Amino acid sequence: MPTARVTHCPACRKERITRYVGRATVKGQPQDLVQCPAGACELVWAVRPDHTPRRLTAA
Repeated sequence: MPTARVTHCPACRKERITRYVGRATVKGQPQDLVQCPAGACELVWAVRPDHTPRRLTAA
């Protein structure tokens, strides 16, 4: 299971490399819990486990 993934943080409103922190079940559906790495944010939220993260490209 991956420990990091690129996800859109709803609080920061930016693409972030989020950290996987656990699993939860919401309305009978499994969800991955991820955490924003930004020190001012550190939001933890649920995302679908089948979510295909975007690849980061070097600028």
